[in-house]
Amino acid sequence: MPNGERVLADGGLTMRIAIAFLAACLVLCLAACSKPAPEARTSPPEPITGERLAYIVGCVNCHHQTPKEILNAPPLLMVQAYSLPEFTTLLRTGVTRAGRDMYAQGSVMGIVAREQLAHLTDGEIASIHHYLQTGWTAERAALEEAKIATFPPPTFMKP
Repeated sequence: MPNGERVLADGGLTMRIAIAFLAACLVLCLAACSKPAPEARTSPPEPITGERLAYIVGCVNCHHQTPKEILNAPPLLMVQAYSLPEFTTLLRTGVTRAGRDMYAQGSVMGIVAREQLAHLTDGEIASIHHYLQTGWTAERAALEEAKIATFPPPTFMKP
């Protein structure tokens, strides 16, 4: 075999060994850099508290963190007069315990109840009700209302 052919034959073998070596290094490098798989969850996530739900769904925002010139919602303390079935009806339909249909009257609460709050589960409604019955106070409402002064005024209210 001429000298040039032998070099070419050895070069092909050497090239295959080099590629195999680089591939092995790449696999080892990627394996070392990857994160371990997260552990499977063995228990269901903890339910969201009534307090957190009252903030997430907007109870506190509409009733205590929005200037009354924009939305004159009554204080959440009024929920303490509602039984759980009455509160459930309010959140699902927009009908108050006195029978006032806020949706039919075009009230924001009536619309929010039917379009958003009606999707809450019975457990979530019970959790919000329990929190507003036992954990919501006039002092807490005042703290939330004090935040309004720290917000920039809405553009339509600027002088």
